[in-house]
Amino acid sequence: MTHQIPAALAALFLVFAIPAFTAPALVLAKQAASEQAELPKGASLAPDVKPLTSYAPEENPGAVDFDPEDRLAIENLLYAYSFAYDNYEAEAWLSLFTDDAVFVAGTPGEPSVSFSGEGFRSFWTERMKAFAKSGNRRRHLMSNILFLDQTETTAHISVVGLLTNAKVDKPVSAAQLLHNGKNGEKFSVVTSLNYEGWLVKGAEGWKIQRWHDLPDAPVPQ
Repeated sequence: MTHQIPAALAALFLVFAIPAFTAPALVLAKQAASEQAELPKGASLAPDVKPLTSYAPEENPGAVDFDPEDRLAIENLLYAYSFAYDNYEAEAWLSLFTDDAVFVAGTPGEPSVSFSGEGFRSFWTERMKAFAKSGNRRRHLMSNILFLDQTETTAHISVVGLLTNAKVDKPVSAAQLLHNGKNGEKFSVVTSLNYEGWLVKGAEGWKIQRWHDLPDAPVPQ
């Protein structure tokens, strides 16, 4: 069965399906924005997946009946997620997920798309390769890690973060990154991030089994 995706997501898939950001690619992305495109391999629509926007705990979030070592390990896993992604280390980033992981990505106002299997791995590998050549430096700043539930072998978490971008076609100083320099370098806040994750603990420690990536605003490419 062939699925069609909304225009906004079509542009996203088209841009990151190619090896570099070029003028023709941007033209094609704009064309895709007014049309429909087929989903990438390994992807399916997930219209029922929504951002987590409510919180009604059944127990006191300040309870101390948890393993602090597990919590520290999970936090470190999240920081590794950011560091690996921001430095385009696809293999290291993908190693943070279980083999059967499901990754759901969405943009406000559009149905979410779910990835799994080899399609998940190949799509995000190509996405990182393309962005590494774009002249941009993204940073995922993870914060507000809330444990919604935790057992000895599972955890359900919410993570709020911030995504920033620095246009760095060539090395610049910290001062230059804070404003438009003579070569057009610029630092900007892209969007606030809203993640929801389900993790499991195995022989190698904690890994992500399901991840929802649903930012609060569309992410320009």
